[in-house]
Amino acid sequence: MEFWTPSEFSQFLDYLKDENSDEDCFELIFYTLFFTGMRIGELLALTWNDIDFSRREIIVNKSSSQIKGKIVISTPKTKSSIRRISIHSKLASMLKDWKQQQKNLFENQFALPHDKTTQVFQFKLNETTRFHVRKKMDTIYKHHPDLKKIRIHDFRHSHVALLIDNREELVTIKDRMGHSSITTTIDVYGHLFPNRQQEMADRLDDII
Repeated sequence: MEFWTPSEFSQFLDYLKDENSDEDCFELIFYTLFFTGMRIGELLALTWNDIDFSRREIIVNKSSSQIKGKIVISTPKTKSSIRRISIHSKLASMLKDWKQQQKNLFENQFALPHDKTTQVFQFKLNETTRFHVRKKMDTIYKHHPDLKKIRIHDFRHSHVALLIDNREELVTIKDRMGHSSITTTIDVYGHLFPNRQQEMADRLDDII
């Protein structure tokens, strides 16, 4: 398991901005992955109907995959994967700005309708796939060999590491990641939790 710290992710964003097009949304894709812990299939399946700006939540209820070159949208394998992910105000603002930019792109260049069923992260005539995301990451790695390499799925690990570092509750992490049980969370990420035993022992000094 690999993950990026916030400073490493910030470095990646700096490199990305140097090569990014004004009309794509890769920065928003990676930013959303890092700050929500969503699976790439969940993220790519999002439509604007799944973004609740009033409550600042992303509704996860489906996943996107490619089968024989065709995009297939399916329901999550487990009930726990269906969830609402709260997002911070900066991400909500970035999504709002992109929604308007995407609307202009669709109507003025693509002559396509733009509504609640539009894929959130589409910026070309065809929908965005994990191949496009992986290709963009590979390009950054090629041009910047000093950058630590992680996989797309490691953005999910990076988010959990961030939550653990912020001392978030285990139950909160479990719900946010869509795990079916706390056991799953511990099995996957238990090694990232710091050992609190010494802290606990030190507090015993003050009891008597």
